[in-house]
Amino acid sequence: MLRRALRTARGRVALLLLAVATVMLTTAALLHYAFDQYETFGDALWSAAVHLVDPGALIEDEDAAERAMGMFQAIAGLVLLIGLLFELVSETVNRSIERLGRYDPPVHAEGHLLILGGGEMLSEAAEALALASEVGERSPRVVVVAPDAERSSRRRMLEELREGAGRLRVDLVFGDVGDESGFELGAAADAATILVLPSGRGPVVAESADVEVMGTGLALGEYLAERGAEPEVRMLFRRGRNVDAVWDFFPEGWDAIVGDRTVGAVLRHAITGLEGIPEIAGLVDVRGGGDRGLLDRARRGAAEENRPLRLTIVGCGINAPALLEDLAAAGAGRFALTMLAPRPAFETHLGRADRAGVEVRYEETQPGDPERLRDRLAASDPDVVVVTPSPMTWDLRNSDAEASLALLHSLRAIGPEVPVLAELFLPESAERLPEDRRLLPVCVLEAVAAALALSVFNPERSDALVHGLDARSGGG
Repeated sequence: MLRRALRTARGRVALLLLAVATVMLTTAALLHYAFDQYETFGDALWSAAVHLVDPGALIEDEDAAERAMGMFQAIAGLVLLIGLLFELVSETVNRSIERLGRYDPPVHAEGHLLILGGGEMLSEAAEALALASEVGERSPRVVVVAPDAERSSRRRMLEELREGAGRLRVDLVFGDVGDESGFELGAAADAATILVLPSGRGPVVAESADVEVMGTGLALGEYLAERGAEPEVRMLFRRGRNVDAVWDFFPEGWDAIVGDRTVGAVLRHAITGLEGIPEIAGLVDVRGGGDRGLLDRARRGAAEENRPLRLTIVGCGINAPALLEDLAAAGAGRFALTMLAPRPAFETHLGRADRAGVEVRYEETQPGDPERLRDRLAASDPDVVVVTPSPMTWDLRNSDAEASLALLHSLRAIGPEVPVLAELFLPESAERLPEDRRLLPVCVLEAVAAALALSVFNPERSDALVHGLDARSGGG
């Protein structure tokens, strides 16, 4: 117990006070009861207290016993009280230094790229920075204001950002990313471009992440308007429907990068044709080991037989509604769609969503049940298979692992000429997949990173790409 008490400043102070009280009581008792020096114990206790705090009281001591005890009290007082005072001062100074260490000084920058938020989402920003030199000639300084709660991860985050940024200079500070203090930290009024990211991660928190971005964006808009600043502002959302609900409140000229619509557009273009859009083509089969010609042959086969393309989706995730919207805009009658997914994932991500006029034949299927999955795939007789995570937790790696197992089961159950588009969250998940000419991985993180990079570093090309991706405008 003594060792445990000595580990904390409060415990050490308590022990010093206990020692002072012990010396006072013990010496007072000896002087009164053993040496009969004072008429009352209270007088002896008062004398002990005076000797502890004032060595000059030794002058008033008369006989040898009183002098000896007084000397002991004075020395004990010097040792214990000075130790107590030192401990209190040391603790105060340490707390002040620690408090000061929690606050970063404002960054002095101008014409820079400011990233607000991120937390664990900074991997997307790092990927975007890595793509910057490929999509534009701008090389701005990068300033990141991350949530204060992530301060303990400073070293890891800074290494990740600098590795992704390459030749770009990166500064990382911590503060309130959705408040004026955070905007001041990152010199928001002097930035050329501001990128607003959510701080959380995980497919099941899309709404809370989007609300966080909305709040930061609204506060940022007021802050910039008060200072007459007009940087380019880009905001990363998870769901397109959330953007539609709030976008009228943001200044004209701001841009939204929408995760589900970006991934949905990539998948739709892979299904309907990749010609003429090199950025999209580069996101399909990120490893380069698949045969994209299988997609072309599947489309030609359906056209020659004058029937819809049979599309089977294994799993149901956050991007499913956006994919159906894209397919509907491209022509709902062009597809016969079957979905094989667990009931909870289907109900969460699609069961109550607007399916944009696309008819979906749903079959409850556990991707980890290879026999049922094989039977359902055989019954749907797909021209193209899309395997997607069915996330019900925050763990992206676990979601990717489940999708990878479903993918392996699907490859065993289909024919040798059926292409499989595999949507996975993380690049490392795609890299671990086995080599198979039918397999065409699409990485969500890389798709969002590419959209971020284009929007921030090459907005003209980004606008053209958005037009090309929009099925309503004739793209795809």
